[in-house]
Amino acid sequence: MRKLKIQRRHDKANSDKGRRMVEKILAAARDVLINEGYPNLTMRKIAQRAGITLGNLSYYYANKQDLLYDLVDAVLEGYRADFDSITENAAHSPQQQLAEIIRFVMRDLTTKETTHFFPELWALANHDRRAADCMENIYRMERGTLAKVIARMRPDLSAKDVALLALFLSASMEGHTMFIGHNAKHRRAAEPITNIAAHSFLALIETVTPASIRTLGKQHSAKGGRTRLAS
Repeated sequence: MRKLKIQRRHDKANSDKGRRMVEKILAAARDVLINEGYPNLTMRKIAQRAGITLGNLSYYYANKQDLLYDLVDAVLEGYRADFDSITENAAHSPQQQLAEIIRFVMRDLTTKETTHFFPELWALANHDRRAADCMENIYRMERGTLAKVIARMRPDLSAKDVALLALFLSASMEGHTMFIGHNAKHRRAAEPITNIAAHSFLALIETVTPASIRTLGKQHSAKGGRTRLAS
C-alpha cells in the first residue's frame, strides 16, 4: 500500500500521537473502501479495521464525509511527493522525467489499491459535489506535473497548448485502468502497453506543432471524414 501523506490542518493531528491516530484511521478507511466498496464504508467498520472504539473514531471524525475528504487529500499529497521526486531530479532530462512519470502512472494503474480506490471515487463524484472537487484536485495535480515537464521539453509551445497536451496524456493514461488494472483481462499486457505509451507520448510531445493541434480535424473533415483502412 502507498504511504498516506497527512495534512497538518487536522486539529487533532498536531501532536505525534494524534497524527499517528489520524494516519491509522485513514489507512483503515482506505482498506475498507478498496476491499469492500463505498457502500460498506461505515464508521463502525472503519473503527473495527483501525482497532479502536467507535467513540474514539468520532473524536477524530464526526462523520464519514469529512473522513473521506481527508483520505482523498492524503492520497493526493502522497502522489504529489512522488511526482515532485521525479520532476525535481536535475540529473534527468525533461524527456527522461516525462518517461518516468508515464511509467509511474501506468504501473500504478495495475495495483489493486488504484484499480479499486479511484473507480469508487469516480462513482461517488457523480452524486457528491465535494467528492467531485476532491477527484478534480487529484487529476489537476497530475496534469500540472505533466505540464511542467512538457513545458521544459517544448518551451516554444503556448501555455494553452501545453495544458491541452497534459490533459490528453492524463486522460489517455487513466483510461487504461479498466483494461490493465488489477485482475483486468489485459493485466498481463501492462508492461508492453506501458512501453508503447512512453514511446508514443514522448514522440508526440517532441513533434507536435500548434498547427497540428488546431487543424488536423479540419483537414480530415475536408477530405471526407475518417481515413479508411485498406482491406
